[in-house]
Amino acid sequence: MILKLSSFIFPMLLITGCSVGQKRFGEMISEKVRARAAYDFDCPIADIKVNMIDNKNFGASGCKQRGTFTVHPAECAPVYMTEDGVEKYCQIHRN
Repeated sequence: MILKLSSFIFPMLLITGCSVGQKRFGEMISEKVRARAAYDFDCPIADIKVNMIDNKNFGASGCKQRGTFTVHPAECAPVYMTEDGVEKYCQIHRN
C-alpha cells in the first residue's frame, strides 16, 4: 500500500511546488529528530541537541543519552520535497 502511495504522492510533490532546499530541510528534520529524541530519551525537548551527519542521518543527545536517527522514506530529500511534503511524509526512525 505504501509503495502504491509513494509512486503517486512523491511525483505530485515534485509537480506542485518547489523543493525545500538543503538548509530548510535540515532545520525541519532537526525539529522532527528533536521531538523524537525527547520522547525516546524521556527528556525535555529544550535539552535535546541535534547534529546533522548527512541528509539522512542525524545525531541527538540530551539527558545523558544519545542516539542516531534516520529519515525515511528514501524519497525524503531536499531536492524532492516541499515543506509540506517534509512535514507530512518524512518520518524519523531511531537506529
